Amino acid sequence: MSVQLTSFVFVIQLAMIFAEIPPIHKCKISDTACLMTSAQSALPAMAVGIPEMNLEPLDIMDIDKIKVDLAGLKLGIKDAHIKGLKGAIIDKLSIDIAKKLITLVFHADVVMNGHYKASGRLLILPINGDGQTTIKLKNLVIEMIMPFEIRKNSDGKDFIEVKSYKYKYDVKTNANFRLTNLFNGNKQLSDTMHNFMNENWKVLVQEFGTPMLDIPNAKIFAVIKTFFKSRPMEDVIEM
Repeated sequence: MSVQLTSFVFVIQLAMIFAEIPPIHKCKISDTACLMTSAQSALPAMAVGIPEMNLEPLDIMDIDKIKVDLAGLKLGIKDAHIKGLKGAIIDKLSIDIAKKLITLVFHADVVMNGHYKASGRLLILPINGDGQTTIKLKNLVIEMIMPFEIRKNSDGKDFIEVKSYKYKYDVKTNANFRLTNLFNGNKQLSDTMHNFMNENWKVLVQEFGTPMLDIPNAKIFAVIKTFFKSRPMEDVIEM
């Protein structure tokens, strides 16, 4: 294949990739309302993933394994699938050039399904089971703080390189847990455990939420990092 044809194919491929993302409305860096609106409009397309940009789908998000070993509970969830992030609502998005910090706050109703295996104690009750689980989080709120640096791309244009992140979370409305084959199918023990879990959902979310959310938030961060790296600052913000 000739150099000219190769270059032409590459340009066409790039055009197809960026066609997947709605045009980004450029905002003044101080206009947080504009930044939120622009990000919200791009979210549905970003959530389904763009393999050519190494952007994994956020909805449905696939996770090979989640492991919890905390406070006497040993829990593993394999082949997990998380739905709902495509419908997330962005509550805050700000870019602080002086402090070099991006702050993102969003909320969503999410559902996780997967194969679980649990043993040990769940707070005050013993637990044992191996089956399917469904976890529903109503009004899950995530706040991410992301330091960044401004770098030059291969064309000499500035872009935002997001370096790392810290996150906080809360479930504002409700959480619901369903696990099949608890206690080898013992209905009485299973009903007791389900009642306990769903009555004490707030405590469970606070106690065990971090190991459950670490991997999903890492995937969200990877998409954010790749997106900013793929766009010159001049296409996104006005100083």
